Amino acid sequence: MTRRNINRQRGSIMLTTAVSLFAILGMLGLSIDLGRVYIAKHEAQAFADLSAVAAVRHLNGKQTGIDAATAELNNSTNKWNFGTQLFASNIRTLEFSKSQTGPWENPPTSAGGSKPFASYAYVRVTATPSVNLAFLPAVGTALTQQVTGQAVAGIIPESFPAGGYLPFTPFAHNAATDAMGNLVDPNFGFTIGEEYGFLWPGNINNQNNACHGDQVNWPVYNSSDNSIIAGSDRGYFQLQAASAISDAILGGSQTDPLAVGDYITLTNGQKQAEQNALALRASYDTDQAPYAYTTDGTLPVISGQSYHGNDMRLVVMPVNDRNPVNGTVRVIGFASFLLPMTYPNGGNKAWCAIYMGSMTQGGDGSGTPFDAGGAYVVRLLQ
Repeated sequence: MTRRNINRQRGSIMLTTAVSLFAILGMLGLSIDLGRVYIAKHEAQAFADLSAVAAVRHLNGKQTGIDAATAELNNSTNKWNFGTQLFASNIRTLEFSKSQTGPWENPPTSAGGSKPFASYAYVRVTATPSVNLAFLPAVGTALTQQVTGQAVAGIIPESFPAGGYLPFTPFAHNAATDAMGNLVDPNFGFTIGEEYGFLWPGNINNQNNACHGDQVNWPVYNSSDNSIIAGSDRGYFQLQAASAISDAILGGSQTDPLAVGDYITLTNGQKQAEQNALALRASYDTDQAPYAYTTDGTLPVISGQSYHGNDMRLVVMPVNDRNPVNGTVRVIGFASFLLPMTYPNGGNKAWCAIYMGSMTQGGDGSGTPFDAGGAYVVRLLQ
C-alpha cells in the first residue's frame, strides 16, 4: 500500500469518527432534553394531583372554603426542575365547578345566602412549567418546551360497598318523595344542629326521655316499642350479637355493602353493653368538647369553634323511611351525626346524637358544599 493510500485511509477514518462523534453527542443531547421534559411533566402532574386533593377538601359552600382552597395552592412548597423551583403563580391555575366536567370558574359565582357557593364541589388544578432546552434548539426547535399537568378532584357521594357505617338506623321525620322519587326534604325532616334518637328504649314512658328533636309534635316521632313496630326492633339492624355490634361501632368488622334503596332488617334488644363501645369510640376523638344541640339550624359551637376532631365522633348512619314491612325498612339516605361522650345506662332514655347534615370524609371538618344531608368523600377524579 502506498503512503498516499495510507493517508487517504487515515483521513477517511478521522472523518467517519468525527461524524459519528457528532451523531453520538446529538443523541446524547436529545436524550438529556427529552429526559428533562419527561421529568418536568411528571413533576407538574404530581403537583396538580396533590394540590387538587388538598384544595377540594376545604370546599364547604362558603367563602372561607374558597379562600382555604386558594391558600393551599398559594402556600404550596412543592417544586419542579429537580426540586429547585416553586410552581409560581404564573404557571399554575385553580378553578372551581359544580360538575366534574365544568364549566370551570375562578372566582366561582356567588348565589348569596348562608352558602353562597353551594354545590361547588370540584376543583381543577393546572400546572404549565416551561423547560429550558440545551441541545434541541440546535436542530431548529424552540428554546423552551412547555409541559402540562392537570388534575380534577371532587367531593362526591360516598357509597358503602364494604361497610363503614354505624350499625344503627335513625327513623326519618320526613321520608316523602316527589314525582321523580327524590326526597322532598333532603335532610329527612331533621334540623341541622338538633339531636335525634338512633336507639330507643322498650318503653320511653314520657316525652322528656326522648331526644329533643324527637319531642316535636309528640308522640308523632316516638320510635320506642310498639309505636311504629311491635317488639324490640328500634335502632339496631342486620347484626345480632353484642360483640359483633361492638366491633362494628369501633370499625373493626362491618363489611356488608349498603346503598340508598336497600332494605335492612331491624334487630331486637337494647344491648346496653354497646354504650361502652360508643363511649370508647368517642374517647378516641381529638375533639372532646361537650357540644350541645341547637334549634336554629346551625352547628353547635364551643369557644367559637364547631366540631374539629378526627371524625371518631362524627359518624355516618343510614336513615330509614320509617315504614317497617315485615321487620325491614328502606334506606333513603345517609347522614352524619356527632356522638356525645357518654350514654345513659339502662332506664327509659333514648340514645341521642346531633344531626350534622352532610359530612365529607377526608374534608377539613368545616362542612360540605351541599345543603342536603348525606355522606360524601374526597376523591381524585382525573
